[in-house]
Amino acid sequence: MRIFAYLSLLVVIPLCDARASDILSPQKRMVTVDLARTLLTAKSTELSAEEIAQKNPFNPVQPAIAIQPQGVVASGAVQGLSGHDLLVKLAERVTPSGTMKFGDVHLLLFGQKKIKVGATIPIVFQGITYELQVTSIERISYALRLNNEEIIRPIKNISK
Repeated sequence: MRIFAYLSLLVVIPLCDARASDILSPQKRMVTVDLARTLLTAKSTELSAEEIAQKNPFNPVQPAIAIQPQGVVASGAVQGLSGHDLLVKLAERVTPSGTMKFGDVHLLLFGQKKIKVGATIPIVFQGITYELQVTSIERISYALRLNNEEIIRPIKNISK
C-alpha cells in the first residue's frame, strides 16, 4: 500500500509544479504592460469637420452634383421624348424582385429593400435624377407615376 501512495505522489507533484510555471515572470509581463500603455496614449489630431465626415463610414460625404429639377417633363422634351415615352424609359430601369403582403400593406421588393405605395424611387437617366412614385402594388404588377403620366408594369421573375 505504501508503494502505491509513494507512486501517486511522484505523479501528482510534477503536475502541481507545472501549474505554477504557467505564470510569466514580472519582467516578461512588463513588456506587455508597456505595449498596452503605448497603445492607449491618445494622439491629438486636429481635423476639420469635412475630414472627419470623410472618415466616418456610416455617414459618407456625397459628391457635389448639380441636380436639375427632378421629374420635369420639359427635360424629356429636350431629349426628344414625350412625358409618356420618358416614363416608359425610366420604368424599364425599375426591376423589382417581387411583391409581398404584410397585413394589409403591399410591398414592392428590391432584394432586401421594401417599398410601400406612395414611396418614390430615384432613377438617373441621361444625367438627370427623376423621382418615380409607386402608386399601386398588386400580386403580379405595380404602377409608377411621373408627373401626370402613369404606367403599369408586370413583375418579372429574375432567375439566372
